[in-house]
Amino acid sequence: DTTDSESKGNTGKMGATASREKFSESVSALIEVDVSPDDAEFWDELWKIPSGAEEVFDLISPEAARRLRDERFDNLATLFTQATAQLCQIVETPYNIYFDQALNCVRVLTRILPFLLEKGDLGDADENIEHLCWGTGSGAPDEKIGLVVGDDTSTLNASTKYEEEQEPLALLVVHAAMHMLFLPQFTCDFYEEADGTKLSAEEAVEAAKKRKEEERQAKEDREAKAEAGLTQSKQSDDGISLVAKPASIVWAAGLGVEVSQLGFDGSTRKYDKNRVEVLRLLLATLCDPLFSPADEYNPLASRWLAVAVAADAPNSICLFYSLLNTILSFDPNAIGLSGDNHIKLVELSAQILCVVLDCGLPGSPEIVTNPDGEPIVEFESASQAGFNVFRNLLARIDKGKDLTFIFNGFVRLLNNVYEAKISYLPATGTKLECFQELLVLLWKFLEENPLFMNHILTHCDINQLIVPICYLMYQSRRDPAQIGLVHICTFILLKLSGERSFGVSLYKPFNTKLPCDLPLFSGSHTDLIAITLHKLVVNGAYKLVPLYSCFLTVISNISPYWRGMSLVAAVKMVNLFELFSSPKFLYSGEHAHRHLALLLEVFNNTIQYQYNGNEHLVYAIIRRKDSFGRLASLTLQKAQAQCHKVYGEHSTVTYDADKTTETDRIPGDNAFTTPKSGLPGDDTDSFVAGMPFQPTETWLADLKASLPLETVTRLLQHLVPVVDDLCAKRNGVVDESEILAVLKDVTMVGLLPVPHAIVIRKYQPNQFTALWFTAFMWGVIFLRNQSLPMFDGAAIELFQVSVQEDED
Repeated sequence: DTTDSESKGNTGKMGATASREKFSESVSALIEVDVSPDDAEFWDELWKIPSGAEEVFDLISPEAARRLRDERFDNLATLFTQATAQLCQIVETPYNIYFDQALNCVRVLTRILPFLLEKGDLGDADENIEHLCWGTGSGAPDEKIGLVVGDDTSTLNASTKYEEEQEPLALLVVHAAMHMLFLPQFTCDFYEEADGTKLSAEEAVEAAKKRKEEERQAKEDREAKAEAGLTQSKQSDDGISLVAKPASIVWAAGLGVEVSQLGFDGSTRKYDKNRVEVLRLLLATLCDPLFSPADEYNPLASRWLAVAVAADAPNSICLFYSLLNTILSFDPNAIGLSGDNHIKLVELSAQILCVVLDCGLPGSPEIVTNPDGEPIVEFESASQAGFNVFRNLLARIDKGKDLTFIFNGFVRLLNNVYEAKISYLPATGTKLECFQELLVLLWKFLEENPLFMNHILTHCDINQLIVPICYLMYQSRRDPAQIGLVHICTFILLKLSGERSFGVSLYKPFNTKLPCDLPLFSGSHTDLIAITLHKLVVNGAYKLVPLYSCFLTVISNISPYWRGMSLVAAVKMVNLFELFSSPKFLYSGEHAHRHLALLLEVFNNTIQYQYNGNEHLVYAIIRRKDSFGRLASLTLQKAQAQCHKVYGEHSTVTYDADKTTETDRIPGDNAFTTPKSGLPGDDTDSFVAGMPFQPTETWLADLKASLPLETVTRLLQHLVPVVDDLCAKRNGVVDESEILAVLKDVTMVGLLPVPHAIVIRKYQPNQFTALWFTAFMWGVIFLRNQSLPMFDGAAIELFQVSVQEDED
């Protein structure tokens, strides 16, 4: 028996080697000689050679693909045309005996499509490629189809179909991929509609309870919509349904589909491998943005993307819910339920969803239904240029239970970034690597669904998201390759901090033990954010300098609700004030003092609105009273002397602490312009880094006018004598706890200025952040698809790819 098994193993290896050699010979022939589309023997053999994805990528190198495109274009056209025709045929007649051959086509197309798109809509346009991909009239590539899956009859049928419809190959390959993601026995089970089974007495009682709960939930949902201004529901007779049909083919239950509607066991993993292969193909068809220079990128320009997100894109509703539910229902902590294929499926699903939500125009949250009460998009809206069915689906999620499901999914997956590191059993659970894609998706929900942010702030524990975000920022602060990750976390905090309910929610005590050197403190999640952002300033990468204004804005926005500030946080906030008022920072740029203005707002908000319980901050300010005094008494002569001492009389300033538009170059990562924060006033050009800066009377007047020192000055005038008096009575030997006790009992009523109005700086969407998110997202996708290198960095225009050579 052992001999037989060894013999079979050797035979299998020999067969694999022979297949590889055959495929290699075929690829070489395509590059070296012209192969006629009518050479049935050659093409038939090519498609039937068993070849794995790794082999295809290995044997068709970037150089080989480009030689095929540039020197043997007719061969490439036949290859593309036949592979697409075979996929269309398998969609029409999904017989499992042809599945392996169809997978060969999928792999070849996945490999060659990015090299076609290098010269596609957003790259350097090429007439031949334009005609091959988008030609529909006389001379279009339908006559090159040749041999397809099955016998001569199917070949004739396929050719006839193409001639009748004359649809461009680009559209056909995108649609074929979307069809193949729901192909019976290939990527899903056979379609089955639910039947009307009679319920037992117990089941009827449960059904009644469920209906009652649904009615209660519906009432809550109506109230939430009213608050968001979405009360009016419009009814239309004609439109495109936004309901998943048939629901039984959706890959996982959750949004849009109940467990009972699935036509199969939702935990099955038998189709994961094929789904991964087809999703990879879909990603290859949508990679147009990679080949557009960042400053020229237009989210409406790619026809490939437009086809995939159009109202008539096949199975788009089922695909949206399949991708979303596959991601958000995944439990990385479940033991033995996830194999490598399923993890890859989750990661690719996140990438595809990011891509389709990043093109076209934003969706409309307006509620439109047909006479049956189904949500629809009117034909007029769906036919407009830039329409994106996926963004419309995202904008229209309006049920409280669905929004909670989304939130819980993000919490479970993002907390995995640190939970996987503190597990006592290394073999349990899974460490997900797609947290950057998840953060992009979270941002999309915050930006484009009008109910999501309010729901998670009022009905969920937002702190469950804040902990992993702070952890990621803290751990990534010194890694040049993770600057983009810090950016996206910062923008999420900035977006949330514009809401009062966010600041109030953060009061919950922070008790989580994180696997990092975060200082120990006893305080709330507000303290966690402040301590994290302090660390990014004092111990972060130089490339984080443009984010300092955003960091301080976040802290300023939440400071009016900051109760019981911990001793650690209080000391760090005053330390930041000392740092930004030091000559090195203060004279680094003409507007560098704006950082001090934001910090003073933090102190003023806390003192004016949360004085009781914040004695730690008051004591920290008293101990550093000289820093505030020096700033209040600053004269032009002193300023010029300090600037000269630090930078020299006419020396060059090495950096500008408030510059927010410099271009960052990130080794080994996506490199692009740091986006403006979207804050009011952020479009003001700051001092140009590298130019000499000398304080002037105008600069000093602007500094004095913009720094709200009155509240802190009054505080110090009243409390410094109190503390000095206590120290004098004890001959200078006073325990810190005694001083804190005195400060806690002192009342400041009537002694401080009239409380100022709370100023909240809200994030405003703008073209800079939109472009930044596109480049960041594609940079992540590029880096995350290196095991099978789908994209060649040498041709990418959207961001800079730097390759670090290994030292011998």
